[in-house]
Amino acid sequence: MEQRIFVVDDDPKITKLYTKVLKRDGYEVEAFMNPVKMTEAIEDGETPDLMLADMKMPQMTGVEVLEKLNDIGLDIPVIIMTGHSTVQTAVEAMRQGAFHYLQKPVNLEEMRALIEKAFKLYGAKQELDEIKDQKKAEHPIEGILGESDAIVQVRETIQTLCSAANTTVLFSGETGTGKNLAAETLHYNSPRAKNAFMEINCAALPENLLEAELFGYEKGAFTDARDAKPGLFEIASGGTVFLDEIDSMSMGLQAKLLSFLESRTFRRLGGVEDRTVDTRVLCATNADLESQVKDKEFRKDLFFRINVVNVRMPALRHMGDDVILIARHMINDFNRELGRDVQGFTEPAKHKLRQHMWPGNVRELRNVLERAMIFTNDPHIDADDLTLAPPGRLDDDQTLDGAFTYPLGRSLKEVEKEYIKRMLEVNNDSSYVDIADTLGISKKTLWDKRKRYNLDEEVDR
Repeated sequence: MEQRIFVVDDDPKITKLYTKVLKRDGYEVEAFMNPVKMTEAIEDGETPDLMLADMKMPQMTGVEVLEKLNDIGLDIPVIIMTGHSTVQTAVEAMRQGAFHYLQKPVNLEEMRALIEKAFKLYGAKQELDEIKDQKKAEHPIEGILGESDAIVQVRETIQTLCSAANTTVLFSGETGTGKNLAAETLHYNSPRAKNAFMEINCAALPENLLEAELFGYEKGAFTDARDAKPGLFEIASGGTVFLDEIDSMSMGLQAKLLSFLESRTFRRLGGVEDRTVDTRVLCATNADLESQVKDKEFRKDLFFRINVVNVRMPALRHMGDDVILIARHMINDFNRELGRDVQGFTEPAKHKLRQHMWPGNVRELRNVLERAMIFTNDPHIDADDLTLAPPGRLDDDQTLDGAFTYPLGRSLKEVEKEYIKRMLEVNNDSSYVDIADTLGISKKTLWDKRKRYNLDEEVDR
C-alpha cells in the first residue's frame, strides 16, 4: 500500500513541484493550497501518513495546522516548511509536535531524506504503541481473578489508583500471591501505560550494582564504567519502576531512594548534574516491614513514604472457592500451551485443592497444575494427579514430619525460635531464600534470627 502525503502550501508552483517529485518517488500525494480544505478532507476520512505544511499561509499558520491535527486526534509526522525569517517560529512548531522543519528554498534531496526518516521513526513508534496496546489488553483489571471479598477489594483499589498516576504504592503479601501481576495491571491501566514498565528485584543484586541499575552512572564512575549509562528511573521517565522485594535494599540505598521519592531528582553515580524525571514508583514485599522498622532493619521514613497506599494481596488459602476459579483459568492456558483438551476437575480433586494450605500460593498452584496437565491422560484432573507438598514442607522429597506443636504458656520468642529451628531442620536441603519466603520474612531477617537464637549450633545444615 502506497504511503500518502499531504502537501499544504498556498504557492501553486511549490505544490505542483513537490507533488511531481514525491509521486515519482512512489508516494500517493494530494496537494492543498488552502489548509482549511485540507482539514475538511481529513474530517471526511481522507487520512494522510505524513504532511508537508508551509509555516505562513493566509488562512492558517503551520502551528495552527498542528493544533488542528491534535484536535482531530491525528498522530502523523508533520514537516514544516519555512523561510529564513521564521526559523525560530519553526523551532517553536517542533515544540508543539512537528517532526522537523525545512528552510525555503527547499533542497529536494534533504526533503526526501527527511521524509524517509520520518516514516522510519514513526513506523517504529507505531510498532511500539501496538506492543504497549497489546500489553494493556493482556492486563485487564478483571485479569486479577477471584470473587472473594479480598480480591474484589484489590481490584477496586487498583481501579482507583489508575487515575492517581503519581501515587507510590506498596504491594504486600506472601510469595506467589501475584504482586507483580497487580503492579503491571496498575501500570497498564493508568495514563502511564504508553511509557515503560521497568521491574527489578532488589534481592537479586548487591548494593553497588542495584544503585547503578536504578540511578545510572557516568563514564569513569568506577573501574568498568567505560561509557555513561542511564538508570531505570531515567529510562522509565513518564512510566513506572517496580521495586520487588524492597525489604532487601540496604539502609544506605534506602536513604537515596527516599531522597529520590521526595524530589524525583537524582544524580548518576560519578555525576554532578541533578536530573529530574517523572517516574512512578511501585514497591512490593513479602516481609513484615513494620516489624523491620521496629527492629531498625528498614527506614521508618522510607516506610511511610512508600506505604501511601498498601495493596494487600491475599493468600490463596484465604480465598475459598477462588482456588477452583483460578485453577480453571490456568487449565485453559495450559490447554493452549500444551495442546491438550482437559475439561476440568473431578469432585475429589476440587476437594483436595480446597483443603491444601498453598504455602507457595498461586505460583505453587500453577506448578502443580502444569505437572498434572502433562501427565494425565483423562479429560478431568483427579485427586491422584495433584502432587501436593505436605504441610510445613517445601518439597516432596523430604520425609521428616512437617507438623509443629508447642505447649502453651511459653513466650513468643521461645515459640519463634523453635518454629524457625523446626523449619530449618525439616527443609534442610532447601535454600534460605525459599525458607524465608515460606516464613514470610526476608532472607536477611531469617539470617539475623538464626544468629540471634544461636541456631548454628543446634541445626546442622
